[in-house]
Amino acid sequence: MPQQPMMQQPQIPLYTTTAPSSLFGSKPSGGHGGHTGPQDEKKTGSVQRFFGDTLFGRVARASVQTATSTLKMPASLSPWGDNNPVTLPNVRYRDAVLFTTFAFVGTPLVEGMDSAVTGVFGADSFVSEIVSSGAGAILGCTVIKYGVFQIVEQAIDKGIIEHMLPEEEKMLQTINVKSLQVGIKHKLMGVDADLRFTGIYPAKNTQDCEKGWFCPYLFASARTPQVPRANDFSICQFFGPFLGGDYAMAHKLLSESVHTLSMCEPNPQVDIGTNRMVILFTGISPFRANMWSTSRRPGCGTIIFHLLDGCPALIIPVTNRAPICAWSPWTLSQMRAAQYALNPMGPGTGVYNAEWQHEQICEWLDTIISVQHVSPAIRERYVQVLGRSVSLVINGALALEKCQPLLGKLDPERAGIVMFRY
Repeated sequence: MPQQPMMQQPQIPLYTTTAPSSLFGSKPSGGHGGHTGPQDEKKTGSVQRFFGDTLFGRVARASVQTATSTLKMPASLSPWGDNNPVTLPNVRYRDAVLFTTFAFVGTPLVEGMDSAVTGVFGADSFVSEIVSSGAGAILGCTVIKYGVFQIVEQAIDKGIIEHMLPEEEKMLQTINVKSLQVGIKHKLMGVDADLRFTGIYPAKNTQDCEKGWFCPYLFASARTPQVPRANDFSICQFFGPFLGGDYAMAHKLLSESVHTLSMCEPNPQVDIGTNRMVILFTGISPFRANMWSTSRRPGCGTIIFHLLDGCPALIIPVTNRAPICAWSPWTLSQMRAAQYALNPMGPGTGVYNAEWQHEQICEWLDTIISVQHVSPAIRERYVQVLGRSVSLVINGALALEKCQPLLGKLDPERAGIVMFRY
């Protein structure tokens, strides 16, 4: 009898399943109706969201959140990542008009409100626009992206570890700052963010709140973070709930970065068999009036990201252990303070140290990087390449001290190194 072919077991994908099944492959472009990106992991009921997003609902939710934050203040930072327990409601000028209209017409119908909201905001889970940019910020962007990584390889080949090549120093010169207004759309209300911390050690000062600098991104999109005061950490990881906007956010940061250091194929349209992560230095600002409450809009968290052309983005392949996003607790203000310190402190003292941050980030990235998906040309020496690339990301931030007039509205207390998976 002829031998029957053995049935092969289907391979389990290495990429995480919180992104859509159509993570790779063509994605139709076009208006608001053509978006087929990742689906949100969790949604709150439409009736609860409707009443919670009314003017009275927002005021009530803000009052409850203020009371909750006040009770938790001795143990954790506020949801905005600072020491202020007060959460103000997002009140807009048109709220008075809408309230008057609804009061005249009568009780509005709840059924069908999802389609109405979609008509106003669009069906896409993510919107963005450049609100300010220096001249020539994107000129020659494609050429630069393909040429930068050769500099890193050249530095490693020459054994230059302690000093930078002239090409590297030129790349880290910030001459343009791009402010990108992004909207993370969601259907969430009253949901806690799943935060996990690595490299935990006792905090030297429990009143310090720099480690929560990136919390507004989560809280503005209705995912309430809770960062403990008693402990400091090397990396804060966010594991959910996942929104489609998180996926698009990584794409936008990648496409708007002038310099990229890629340890794999960075194009999200190309299937490399696993997820990727973009690591870069950035700053965030509120939507309007320098008030974070304006960023927590009903159904759409709106934040301004500041991208600097002298701060390169690093792209690495990652395993399914990688979080949705993460951030390093050190801010630009702490970096500046360390640069001006007369007696620089060493690692583990609670004071910023560039070598210590480099070690923290590299050790964490080494736990999630998918070595088998690293480009074959550098796979055998990926440790050196990863270390060198992370040093360029950090040095790009440290070099901002020389160009303070260009930074504009960049708040040094809300700027640091973030990571987004895509």
